Amino acid sequence: MATIEVFRADDLGPALREVRIAEDMTQQALASIAGVGRQWLNAFEAGQKGSAPLNMVMRVVSALGVTVTLSRRAPTPAFPDDEEPIDLDALVDR
Repeated sequence: MATIEVFRADDLGPALREVRIAEDMTQQALASIAGVGRQWLNAFEAGQKGSAPLNMVMRVVSALGVTVTLSRRAPTPAFPDDEEPIDLDALVDR
């Protein structure tokens, strides 16, 4: 079972779209299994349904067999071990 992590409501649909495509599933097939309309699924995958009904979203999640983790904010990117942080003050002073 795949796990996806999202930070904004608008990110959920596009993340699930990636899973659907990786599973080589059409929108029509997923919509049929999840019991949602294909046009609704298309808009949801495009990130246009940020306030989508939870029961519809959960049917799509269940049909794809994924686990969704919701986080408050994106993690702060870490610097690679071989790269030092950039000193912006030094750059501005140049």
